Amino acid sequence: MTTPIRVLPTASVDYEAAAETLAALGFDRHDYLAEQAPNEAIWLTSDANTVIRWVEDDLIDVTYIAVLGADAEAVAERIRTAMPTDDVAQLRARAIADRDPGLLIDVLYRTAVVAWSGYDREAFALLRWGLHDPDPLLRRAALVAVSITRWHAFAEVLQDIRTHDPDDEVRDQAARVHELVRSGN
Repeated sequence: MTTPIRVLPTASVDYEAAAETLAALGFDRHDYLAEQAPNEAIWLTSDANTVIRWVEDDLIDVTYIAVLGADAEAVAERIRTAMPTDDVAQLRARAIADRDPGLLIDVLYRTAVVAWSGYDREAFALLRWGLHDPDPLLRRAALVAVSITRWHAFAEVLQDIRTHDPDDEVRDQAARVHELVRSGN
């Protein structure tokens, strides 16, 4: 099965605006497909070969659009063109511009979500920066973000954190994420 492409609408795009944009792009809403997921809505392309899912992830407080199917790349690009979205470069600029912990946690989570479908060097650097932030709260948030990506490239960094971080909770969490990354599950 192909990995979905995640499109990350900016915070200014709410569900109604996204639904309107997706309808304008010619995608058909299929409510009956999302009955089991209360924080999700589904659209299909006219040929039904590509699925577009609006997902509100309450665990990390990030809303995204997952695109899966034969034309996923093209559909994702059409969505990115039609509505304001974030990419890793924009998230990185936001992290540099503002040291507010709440904003930085949001940036880390959003980076993991948008880069989840495949290794991204810039996303890796941003998440690695979070793993070494002086604030243990931000380091723990970065560990959550790393657990979303599950990139094996973090294995060595996580091993170092699990043995050398000054905060017990960070070390414990890094050990769990390290095992997750190593297991590939």
